[in-house]
Amino acid sequence: MGYTYRRRRSGPNWGLLISLVLVAGAAAYFVPQYLNPQAGPPPPPLGSDASPAAAAAPSPVPTPPAVRLAEADQQMAAGHWSAAAVMYADVTRAAPNMVAAHAGWARALVYANKPADAIEHAQKAVDLEPKSAEYQALLALAFDWSGNSDRALTSARRATELDGKLAEGWAYLAEAHADKFRLREATDAVNRAASLAPENPEVLRVQAYVAETNADYAAAVDLYRRAVDKAPERSYLHLSLGHALRALKQYDQAIQAYQAAADLNLEDARAEGGMGAAFYAMEEYDSAQSHLERALEVDPNYATGWGQLGWVFYVQKQYDKAQPDFEKAVALEKDPVRNAEYRHALGWIYLNAKQYPKAKEEFTRALEENPDLQGAKDGLQVLATTSPR
Repeated sequence: MGYTYRRRRSGPNWGLLISLVLVAGAAAYFVPQYLNPQAGPPPPPLGSDASPAAAAAPSPVPTPPAVRLAEADQQMAAGHWSAAAVMYADVTRAAPNMVAAHAGWARALVYANKPADAIEHAQKAVDLEPKSAEYQALLALAFDWSGNSDRALTSARRATELDGKLAEGWAYLAEAHADKFRLREATDAVNRAASLAPENPEVLRVQAYVAETNADYAAAVDLYRRAVDKAPERSYLHLSLGHALRALKQYDQAIQAYQAAADLNLEDARAEGGMGAAFYAMEEYDSAQSHLERALEVDPNYATGWGQLGWVFYVQKQYDKAQPDFEKAVALEKDPVRNAEYRHALGWIYLNAKQYPKAKEEFTRALEENPDLQGAKDGLQVLATTSPR
């Protein structure tokens, strides 16, 4: 500043005092910036041209696959199937050969009522560990719930060959036999499963299902309730209990079971569909329609929902509304017995509208899918006497 040194005179040294004041002021400004970082970022380090705003944010540390797998398992244990499926998918992307992740993903999809999607991942688990009875049994379950009982039988038999003490292998073998109405074989297999693991929820479920297939609904209800007690987080067990209660015409209890399933898994349309079916059986058609429409909002491809909604309109003679619902059900339904029911209803709708060729086609196709369907036989007899020759 152009100062020159001189001999100090008596009196205050104003230059020194001013310098001290400036230093103190600087300290008063800068020290809080370090003691209290919220007041503002510190200046960049000496020799750096980077500004604080340009500093790179730290990259998130990826979750190790084993940790993510454990988190997915926790979601499964809580009955959160969709959340678990997402997590298992994350693990398989990070670790494509982690067999437990593929198996978990498949099981989550099955329980979430997406068994067709589960097959790929169950098969991947089998491919990675072909001698695993557990994964063969899982593949059998995915095939069976997808409607392919023949493939389910093959995988379940393979599971029992690999490990004759795996209860699930025998249980899923029984379930596939029951789906083909081989009731003696189903009973033998499920008894074998029960001897190995009498309190296993899946064994109890299949025992109930075999009883249900034998039309022993009271026994089925007792077994489903035992399964629910063992695994109350499994929404599909509550659904199955609801079906058996509905067969016993215990509609209020059935609705409670369906509501429990809905509370556990809002993404499963079958819970709302079950309530709709119960209200339909009680002839409370407005309530039935409301629940079925909610089911179809959850899953527009829910064939049973469309079919049941068709019946709601059909019994009220609202044929113009019933027809498109039955047509959607026929397009989506894979079960031939249910499809035959929808086709035979369409046949009567066409017959009522005097569309005789269409009526004949639907009655005929219904009998191809279920030769014992009396309603379709009756329809053809009526056509023979009323349709123009």
